[in-house]
Amino acid sequence: KPRAPAGQPAKLGPSRPRVEEVGEHVAQKWILTRGRDNIRDLLPGPILPTVIDTELLIEAEKELGHSLRPYPEARVWLRDGFWARVYREFEIGVGISSK
Repeated sequence: KPRAPAGQPAKLGPSRPRVEEVGEHVAQKWILTRGRDNIRDLLPGPILPTVIDTELLIEAEKELGHSLRPYPEARVWLRDGFWARVYREFEIGVGISSK
């Protein structure tokens, strides 16, 4: 695939809300298919094992209909959406200390 020459902006990637939404959707499917115990193994996050991170990317690209590989920021948003859904499922407050 052609890359934008240095100094020229690359073409715009997908929107952040859409990518986060897809990340949440993939997480929802995971919770249903893998079960809560398997997802619990990923906690507390936010680092995903490489094999799971790759699977998340592939699933998201299928759903979006295009590659996210040229957009590192979109991959971050995807993980954000994934974790947002997992944290909601397990009622984990992100960045909130429970005193």
